[in-house]
Amino acid sequence: EGMRESISELPRPVERCDALVLSTEEWLSRYDGREPTVLTHALESQGAWDAKAWEARLLQQHGHSICAYSTRGRLGTCRSYAQLRSVWEIVSRSTHKTPVSAMDEGLLEGDLLRDVLSRVPSFMRQDYFQEACFRDRVEISPACLCRGGPGSRSDFHADFLEWTGWNVLLRGRKLWRWWRRTPANEAAFAGVRVPRLTQVHPEGLAAGWESAADAYAAVCSRRDTGALREEVGVQSAMKVVVAAPGDAFLGRPAPGGDGSIPEPDFETLQLPGEMVVFPGHWWHQVYHYEDTLAVASQYCNDRILLDCLRHVLEWCGVGTGASEVLLADYAPRGRRPAQRLIEEALELALAARRGLPPPLLLCSPPGPPWQAARRARSLNRRAVGMRVPAALSCSRRHRWPPSTRRCRCRCLREPAVIGAVGRGMVSRSVRPVA
Repeated sequence: EGMRESISELPRPVERCDALVLSTEEWLSRYDGREPTVLTHALESQGAWDAKAWEARLLQQHGHSICAYSTRGRLGTCRSYAQLRSVWEIVSRSTHKTPVSAMDEGLLEGDLLRDVLSRVPSFMRQDYFQEACFRDRVEISPACLCRGGPGSRSDFHADFLEWTGWNVLLRGRKLWRWWRRTPANEAAFAGVRVPRLTQVHPEGLAAGWESAADAYAAVCSRRDTGALREEVGVQSAMKVVVAAPGDAFLGRPAPGGDGSIPEPDFETLQLPGEMVVFPGHWWHQVYHYEDTLAVASQYCNDRILLDCLRHVLEWCGVGTGASEVLLADYAPRGRRPAQRLIEEALELALAARRGLPPPLLLCSPPGPPWQAARRARSLNRRAVGMRVPAALSCSRRHRWPPSTRRCRCRCLREPAVIGAVGRGMVSRSVRPVA
């Protein structure tokens, strides 16, 4: 009876759309990573896609390259290294008790990478991560090769940077589950922050979330759920969600959580040729039913640009007042281009993370001087703290010491400098002097 009750409360199914007939307007207004979505025929915009031939080329070009693979245990994940051809064989021998998977963000390049990205639906190709304003300061891999053995599963995690993620499956089948970022889910999963983009600073410019929970700790038939509930150490009553006909999973709660694993908000079975698009900052975990091969990536477009930048500024310690002022007047395709906003936000984050004093500043406010002065007073009031650099320069490149209240040419009566306490941040009305 308990099993039947759990089956009646299955997660919400993920909507499926045909990428060949879906319009750009419909995608941007209705989908676009707001909730998990499955795109069929995702890589067939230029004709049929031969996944087997692509995989053969991959092994031919990089078969002797050294790659990492991971063996997941109950207490953690162990990483090892081998040649790609050996990794292919090791992953294929994976089981549920000894799961093995591999992910590599540096392997795909040249024709192999272009063959995939050139086939991505056109309504998903706007990506500020790969433009110079981002790429010159922060390197985000354009694609990741994902290899999962039978019975393997990903870590229970949420991605950094609030991006929209996508994953196209070339062969095999795998199960996806997502959980919204609700207070109840946060209490259950007891996530910890993991710094990312650490090539710029050891503490990173962003941070993801990871949990020690495992939604797929044990797989069993319907008759065996009672016995396995104690085997995986479940402390409280838990509902069994049927993932495939005749099979169910029992999860292991995270240490430090409330002892439960809530029902996922969305769940779907991904088939070969399908692309899953989802909000990356949601909690999610993937289970591989078979030997799988996939390519994963992410993008940042106009809809989520402010969320991505706000994530960076918050993690790097920029005050809420300064970051909100910086992002307040952005409008896509407006007079304030996205590229300039990205440059200013990343410069603020880098200065905050490194604890450096601000450089010389060039005030470049739009409009007459009296509007600039009013904006400067407003910014200083809204900032958490203020730290004035050794010298300032106005829109006419006249410089004056910070002890004075105005430039000698009276073009700007008040310096427009704001920032978080002790960080030396600058506002949206100033930019570094080249």
